[in-house]
Amino acid sequence: MTDRRGLLAAERGTLYKEAEIRVALVYPSPYRAAMSSLGYQQIYRVLHAMPGVAADRAMLPDGAGDAREARGPFVTLETGRPVGGYPMLAYSVAYELEIAGVVETLARAGVPVLAADRDARHPLVIAGGPLTFSNPAPLAPFFDLVILGEGEELIAELVGIARDVGFVRERVWAELAGRPGYFLPHVHGERVPPVAAVSDALLPARSVIATPNTELADMFLTEAARGCSRGCTYCVMRRSTNGGMRIIPRGDIIAGIPGDARRVGLVGAAVTDHPEIAAIVRDVVDAGREVGISSLRADKLDDELVGLLARGGYRTLTVAADGASERMRRVVERSTQAHHLLHSAELAAAHRLHTLKIYMMLGVPGETDADVDELVALSRELAAIHPRVAYGVAPTGPRARVPSSQELIALRRQRLAAPAA
Repeated sequence: MTDRRGLLAAERGTLYKEAEIRVALVYPSPYRAAMSSLGYQQIYRVLHAMPGVAADRAMLPDGAGDAREARGPFVTLETGRPVGGYPMLAYSVAYELEIAGVVETLARAGVPVLAADRDARHPLVIAGGPLTFSNPAPLAPFFDLVILGEGEELIAELVGIARDVGFVRERVWAELAGRPGYFLPHVHGERVPPVAAVSDALLPARSVIATPNTELADMFLTEAARGCSRGCTYCVMRRSTNGGMRIIPRGDIIAGIPGDARRVGLVGAAVTDHPEIAAIVRDVVDAGREVGISSLRADKLDDELVGLLARGGYRTLTVAADGASERMRRVVERSTQAHHLLHSAELAAAHRLHTLKIYMMLGVPGETDADVDELVALSRELAAIHPRVAYGVAPTGPRARVPSSQELIALRRQRLAAPAA
């Protein structure tokens, strides 16, 4: 990775610990994405809290697709040790396209990319992360096992078991057989078991490390809620670990914000469904901090909340429609209606926010020209209220096929064979 010492020097909150067992915590995307992942940071915290255990981070280097860059050493951030020398590589994978990064990082670490090609000389390679909620099957060829769903409790259980049996994969598999929450590809095949229910004891997840070198520069992230009580058909949160939404008490959220945090991000699938969201935002901005919310529901916005967001540094009010018409929003079971979007435009104009941005899905099965015509008419109404309306459009169509494991490996070999300029 590029200039690891410079990245470390810019961080605040990095955890250093002497420990008998060190786990390589790998993110198959570059540093800027990895350190914006609250889940990745939460697992980092949990591993460091275990007696005798520490986690060292490793990320896909910037420019890893370049053949010359791919020949460089692949080491962990904290210690500079080769990733392939750790007894366990724990990956956090967010979506299918990051599997290419899995292939890249395993190859750079000198670890066989396919689980079937590994033996006792190689580390135990595991995966967790958001992809395990939605589509864990494509992970099967590359991982010895996959933690399904929320990983805070299971990662500690797994590392404890692996330590006790010497990180021998066959022994780990034997200990995990029949336990909920673990996908053992060589046992389960294509029948992925259900995610395991977990307690709320480790909620909320909070940032461990702050750094300017992320997509959310120097923002302290904390959960306001986990899961979602809504049932939009396209969203993986309708299949969340415990089902429904778990609310973090206002006092716990505010008490966990460090005194030196100047920017605070409230994270969750439906943060504005929190019954005390306005009071929480007021607590943040009254302390002189900027605030960000990961998800604003148009049907939950009111004058008080948007006014607080403006005080907290908001310049763009972003909501989601996710359907070109009222009919299409009913098809995907989205509760947003046209009058909610029009009210959002009124609030953005009243509080002098620069832009109203609306996320929109087009091409949903069953959509017709009449649905798009309704969107055009709504857009005209919105533009009459607020001078700057922007759409973030996600076209929905036949899903691109996930590349096979052999195709990903072949692509990596082609990159390495490319002549250096």
